[in-house]
Amino acid sequence: MSNQVSAIRKISSQLNDRYRQFLVMENAEPMGMPQEQRDYFLAQALVRHYHVTLHLHQVDDEPVLMSGYLAEGPKDTLLVTNANRNVTQVAHLNQIMFVERNDYR
Repeated sequence: MSNQVSAIRKISSQLNDRYRQFLVMENAEPMGMPQEQRDYFLAQALVRHYHVTLHLHQVDDEPVLMSGYLAEGPKDTLLVTNANRNVTQVAHLNQIMFVERNDYR
């Protein structure tokens, strides 16, 4: 009986280890959204005036984030204005990896 219990514990331990290995994503970079999904989310944020965070391609291994409300800018750009309306940044569409709606955090 003790052999069965130790065998079950060993199998359980191995399953837990494999499960943890499966879920751990070490050194994983964000893949980004598919272009159609990104474009749809950006269009919704523009029309519905959502407060969003744009995750842009990394520069020098530092994440680049822009938070605020969106407005259309010149060709293939968006204007990102922060909540206090005192800073506006320009984001090029080809730099945006994914869009995050802030009120869902």
